[in-house]
Order: sequence, then structure tokens, then C-alpha cells
Amino acid sequence: NTLAKGYSGISEETLRQIVDFFNAGIVAYIPEKGTVGASGDLAPMAHIALGVMGEGVVWLEETGWADAAKILEMKNLKPISLKPKEGLSMINGCQFITAIGVTALERARMIALQADVVASLTLEALQGSMKAFDKDIHRIRPHRGQVACAQRLRSLLHSEKFPSQIYIGHENCDKVQDAYCLRCVPQVHGIVVDTIDFVTNILLTEMNSGTDNPIVFPDRGVILSGGNFHGEYPAKVITIKYKSLIVLKIDKHCVISDRLWIIWV
Repeated sequence: NTLAKGYSGISEETLRQIVDFFNAGIVAYIPEKGTVGASGDLAPMAHIALGVMGEGVVWLEETGWADAAKILEMKNLKPISLKPKEGLSMINGCQFITAIGVTALERARMIALQADVVASLTLEALQGSMKAFDKDIHRIRPHRGQVACAQRLRSLLHSEKFPSQIYIGHENCDKVQDAYCLRCVPQVHGIVVDTIDFVTNILLTEMNSGTDNPIVFPDRGVILSGGNFHGEYPAKVITIKYKSLIVLKIDKHCVISDRLWIIWV
């Protein structure tokens, strides 16, 4: 998508060849080690370019790892013959870091949704009260993730179509409150939801950005060198040193789960 923005100086012919390569289900061989990290994905992107050029090895479901030239021939694809500027265009940018981030993000999103379901099942099994999820409680502390989580818990636990006998039983109950780990699910899960939304915005912007260098501006007739290749944005939201965004918050899920498990036992 970075190349398709039109600021990398790559030809439409070469771009279509890259698209055909991926649409054919061909996966380039990229070593686990060798990237230069947040300063750009030169090493891993170079290995992707190598496969598209018909060199090195690639993976295909029908064959497993095999010689790139043979796989391209099997799929009736021609190896790319690079034109001026295209070699640099294919290896510059943050696409590899971003791809790892998007994969982790989707997994985190599923974990967050599953955590709400688990919390609802636990509350029901323990015959807990839904009073802590009352919309007015969360209206006066209106973090989007907290409000969304509380609403999701209310929907999972009780509805007019599927009424909960436990909910009905708590309507005139004199019990003051449930355990901390039951009452505070929206507050703990909510920040995870907000974190995921924050990371989503960063990665969506990154996926739709021009991250090459130098950058071609055909409408102005100029080529400018800058720093858009730097991977600090995607790297910052997916690495361990920025735990407060994803890792630490998912760890907090585990703390709540531990407490729920202790009560369950």
C-alpha cells in the first residue's frame, strides 16, 4: 500500500507484479534476525524483494520452501526486473514492523472480547450482581472502553429476550457489593479496549502512509529526502518498552483472571 500511494517512484508494472506475487500465495523467506529495527525494515524487506526477483527461496502451500525461480515459473509469473529507484523503493519503509504490529493487534482484540465473555460467565456462575455495570456509574467516568465494556457485560448477562434469573433475584437483594475483581471488570478491561483503539489508529495511519526515502512528489516535480522511513511509530506501540499500551494491560487481564479463579475454586 505504501508503494501504491505514488510517492516512491515505482512503476505500475512492477507494482502489479508484486501484487500478483502475493495473490498467488507466495511467501518470501525472511530470517528471524537481521533487521535494523526502528530505523527501517531494510533487511527483511530486501528478502521479500529477493523472492519477487526470482532469487533465494520462497514458500508455497503446495510445495513448502522451494527455489523462488521455480515457484514463479509454476505460477506463470515473471521475476521483477528493477527499473531506476525501484530497488530502494522495495526495501525502504516500516512495512515489516507494521505487519507484525497488526498481527499482534488483532490477537489482542480477540483476547479483549473473550475476556468480557469469560468475566460474564464467571459472574453468572458466582451469582454476582450486575449493579456495578449500571450505565449511570460509567456515564460519570466516561472512558470509551470502560463504557463499552460495561454495556457489553450488561448485554451478555441479561436482556428482555433472554432474561437472567440471577439479575431478577438481585433486584431486591440487600447485598452491598461483589468482590473487587467482579465489580472492576469494566475499569480494567476498558483501558485495554482504549489502548487497542489507540494502537489501531497508529497502525492504520502507518499502513496508509508513504514511508519511502527519498520521496517523489510528481505534482511538484521534486524529489525530497526525509525521515518517513523511521519505524518509531509502529515500533513504539508494539515493543516491550511501551508496555503501558498493550503488554501491561493484557497482563492486568491475567491478574483479574487469577482473582476470578481463586474465587471460583
